Amino acid sequence: MSKNLKTIFLCSLGAALLLAAVFSIFDRAENARGDNLDWPGLSRVAAAKGSAEAISLVDKRLAGHPNDSLLYYFKARIYYEAGFAKEALVEADRAISLGYAQEISHLLKALIYGRLNGDYAKEKELAAKALTYDPTFDDAYIVRAEANYLLGDYKACAKDAAAYSGLTPKDVLGYETSLLCLSRAGDNAGAEKAGLKALALKPRDHAVLWRLGQVDAARGRHRDAIKRFSEAIELSGGRGQYYLDRARSCEAEKDFSCTAWDYYAAVIWKDISDYASYYFLLGSSMHRIGELDKALKAADEAVKKEPANPDFYELRGRVLADAGKIAAAKKDFLKMSALAPAKKAEAESLIEQLKK
Repeated sequence: MSKNLKTIFLCSLGAALLLAAVFSIFDRAENARGDNLDWPGLSRVAAAKGSAEAISLVDKRLAGHPNDSLLYYFKARIYYEAGFAKEALVEADRAISLGYAQEISHLLKALIYGRLNGDYAKEKELAAKALTYDPTFDDAYIVRAEANYLLGDYKACAKDAAAYSGLTPKDVLGYETSLLCLSRAGDNAGAEKAGLKALALKPRDHAVLWRLGQVDAARGRHRDAIKRFSEAIELSGGRGQYYLDRARSCEAEKDFSCTAWDYYAAVIWKDISDYASYYFLLGSSMHRIGELDKALKAADEAVKKEPANPDFYELRGRVLADAGKIAAAKKDFLKMSALAPAKKAEAESLIEQLKK
C-alpha cells in the first residue's frame, strides 16, 4: 500500500471510529450485591488511582463472593479499558461461564478482539453472538457495523447501522455510521440521506459536513462540496483532510487560488506533512498562481523527502527557471533526465528553452 493510500485509509478509519468512543454499550450493568460496588464507582477509581487499584477492590469483594459473575465482568471491563486484552478475555469468559448477561459479556469480548487485538472477524462473530441472546441489543448492531466496516463489507455495515438507527432513532451515531458505510459502498444518494438525518440531530457536526462534502464531490457537485467543506473547516477550526478535499473541489471548479492556499493549509498537519506528494501538489499549485517563493519551498521539500523522484526535480526546475535562476534550473532538468531516461527528450527541450 502506498503512503498516500495509507494516509487516506487512516483518515477514513479515524472518521469511522467516531464509532469508537461514544457507545453506551455497558450501561446495562447492574450494581453489585452489597455495599453498592458499581461500575461508575470503579471507573472513577481507575481514572484517579489506576486500573490496579480498581482491580484490587473487585478482588477483595470476590474473596467473599467467588461466584459473583458481575464482579468478573467488572474485572474484564477494567482490563479492557486499560488495554490488557489477554486478562480481559480471561475475566469475560469467567463472567460468561457463571451466567452473567450473555449479550453484554459477548459484546465486551467482541470489543476486546476488535479494538485491542485487531481481529475484526472475531469482533463481528461475537457481536453476532450477542444478538442471538438479545436481537434488540442496539449496541451489538453498531459494534458489528464497525467490524464490517473494518473488514471492507460496507453493505453489511450499512445494514447494521440502519438496524441500530431503527432501535435508537434519536441517536446520531447510527446515521453517521450509515453515511460512512454507504459512501464507501458507492451509494451516494443513500449516504446523503443518512448524513442529512445526522445533521438534523446534530447541526454542527463538522465530520458529517465533511463526509457530505465528499459525497457531493463524488457526484460531481463541486460547488456544493466546497460549501460543505468550508462549513466543516469553520466549525472544526480546520483539519488537514478537510483542506485537501476542498482543494480538489476548487481544482475541479478552476479556482486555482483556492486550490493553492488549501494545499498550503493542509501541509501544516502532521499526517499530511510527512508525504512528499502533497508538497509536489502545493508547489505545482503555487507555481500556477505565480507564488514562486512558496512554490520553490514546496518543491525543495518534495525533493528532500523523495530525492529519487524525477517529477519533483522537473517542478523545481520550472519554478527556478521562472524565477530567473537558470543554472540551478538546468541542473534540476539534468537530474530529472538522469533519474528517468524516458524523460531525456523532455529535459533537453526544457534546457533548450532556458537558452532562449
